[in-house]
Amino acid sequence: MAIPLLYSFRRCPYAMRARMSIVRMNFQVELREVVLRDRPEHMMEISPKGTVPVLLLSDGKVIEAVSYTHLTLPTILLV
Repeated sequence: MAIPLLYSFRRCPYAMRARMSIVRMNFQVELREVVLRDRPEHMMEISPKGTVPVLLLSDGKVIEAVSYTHLTLPTILLV
């Protein structure tokens, strides 16, 4: 099983919350920090809006910025 991939930007408050939730749950992700003025092509393919955080689950499901907080992330990741 592949490790989920998290695209993040270190100063984005939404991305900070997502990372804190992931750490709090002891959930393993591959973290890819992005420079927003030079977004990676793969990130733009999975999330055309280009916002962070973007979580790509091992089953191919994409979860975008506002979809997860410390309350909803456990449900998303454990389904």
